Amino acid sequence: MRLSVSRIFGACAIAAFTVAGLSGCETGEEGIARLISLAEKGDVSAMLKIAEIYCGGINIEQDDQVCGIWMRRAAEYGNMKAQFMLGGMYEHGLGMRADPVQAYRWYSISAEQGYHMSGNAAEKLSASMLPAQLNKARTLITKSQEAKAATGRYFVAGSK
Repeated sequence: MRLSVSRIFGACAIAAFTVAGLSGCETGEEGIARLISLAEKGDVSAMLKIAEIYCGGINIEQDDQVCGIWMRRAAEYGNMKAQFMLGGMYEHGLGMRADPVQAYRWYSISAEQGYHMSGNAAEKLSASMLPAQLNKARTLITKSQEAKAATGRYFVAGSK
C-alpha cells in the first residue's frame, strides 16, 4: 500500500487549523510573518508550522514550493515529522521534482530517530528502487549523519 498524499498531509491541515486558531484575529500574512520571525531565530517548530500552513493553504494561498523550502529547513534541523513529510514530498513530486533517492534518504533519517511511519515508507519505497539509487541514498544518509554530528544539521551541500 503506497502512502497517499492525503495521508501524508492530513496532519498538515490539522496543524494549520491549530496555528490559525491560536493566531486570534491576525491575518494569514501576519501569522506567517510572526512565525517567520521565530523560524529565522532557529525555532524548528515555527519552521514546520510555516510549511504546514503553506501545504494546506490555510489563511494563505497554498504553495507547495514554499512548503517544501520550510519543510526542508525543519528536516535539516532534525525534526523527524518534517523529515517524514519531506520524504513524502520527494516521493510524490509535491513542490519539487520527484526523487526516490531523496525520499528514501529523508524517510530513513526520520526512521532512525524513531518516527515509525518513516520506516514503513522507506521499506516500501526501496522495493521499487534500483540498486544504484539505494546506494546513492545510503551514501547521502551517511553524509547527512556526519553533517549532523559536525554541525548539528542534516545538511549536505549539493545534495538537494
